Amino acid sequence: MRRLLHAITSPETQPLDRPGLRGAALVRVSEGALAGWASVLLDTGVSFDRHDLIEHHEIISHLHAAADACLPARFPTWLHDETLGQRHDQLLSALERVHLRCEVAITAVWTTPDEEPLPAEASTPGKSFLRERQRYFAGSDRRRERARELAAEVQEKGGPDVIEVRHTLCPSAVVALSTALLVPRANAADVIARLPRNHRDVRILVNGPWPPYSFAAIGGMREE
Repeated sequence: MRRLLHAITSPETQPLDRPGLRGAALVRVSEGALAGWASVLLDTGVSFDRHDLIEHHEIISHLHAAADACLPARFPTWLHDETLGQRHDQLLSALERVHLRCEVAITAVWTTPDEEPLPAEASTPGKSFLRERQRYFAGSDRRRERARELAAEVQEKGGPDVIEVRHTLCPSAVVALSTALLVPRANAADVIARLPRNHRDVRILVNGPWPPYSFAAIGGMREE
């Protein structure tokens, strides 16, 4: 028997009217000012798939709606007897940071090629290789600078409601920017309405509000 952790809340959070993952029992394990919510899985060799990940998110979303503060756990993270006690103060501090707050996620996807191809010209293989490397690094620099501009705009449009922000510039060849905003739950709709949408070179996707995954800070809990 193993306990798959979904989230950590305060002990005042009421039990959910639903089972855990794959119909398993959803239990609450309390330690001081913390409560860990986990599915009790009898199959110790269980392997997970995308459906389990989606259900894990659904359970976290229900806990987030039921609690004033919710720390989502990465999937899969196992809850051990000593987990909450050993990291009680750190987890409590993280829980207080997300109290009555949620996450809004922004992804900007490139809609234009990195650069226009240069006209073909006669050259040696060595010169062609050097030219291609120069073009690659010049294009990368331009795109990173553009991503910085987008990050600044997102943060500015979010306004004073943005409590914390996490930017990742150019995380892949197709993504210009991945941003997470920590905002008050009561103001999330206003923040979303103010965020920029499509530009000449990017398509901007806004997701949430949802549990503060990017700000939970409960990694390292033996995700075996």
